[in-house]
Amino acid sequence: MADVNFVVLTGRSTKDAVPRTKSSGQMKAEFSFEVDRPFYRVSGEPVSDLFLVDVWGDLGKWAVDNVKEGSRLVVVGTLNKESYLTRGGREHLTVIKAKAVKLLDGSALDGKLDVESIKEDVWSRDTLSKQMDTIKKIVD
Repeated sequence: MADVNFVVLTGRSTKDAVPRTKSSGQMKAEFSFEVDRPFYRVSGEPVSDLFLVDVWGDLGKWAVDNVKEGSRLVVVGTLNKESYLTRGGREHLTVIKAKAVKLLDGSALDGKLDVESIKEDVWSRDTLSKQMDTIKKIVD
């Protein structure tokens, strides 16, 4: 069996999605996304993780129109480690490359997340189907 890089996250956008045009001419949107962990620090403060989400093509256009600061979302995609140079040295960032982004109305996905809504890239249809079955079991 091939390795799978597949994540499903729920959380809140901490900034509006903004469009970016790459030098290739491709359009993407990006926004920051906070995911609460299910525990607290000793001080009582909640613990969360912050990710950058990249959303490409038509889904990116949708994100620019619909993902606003504070939006509650489910994001399905892959984890990617990126690095860049700053004056202080090399920095690393964990980026979610989104395959699907849906607004959550507070509880469920309303059956709108299916295999057809996720960009296939190099994944086989069988792999996507198995992952979607797993997601549906989690959210139902």
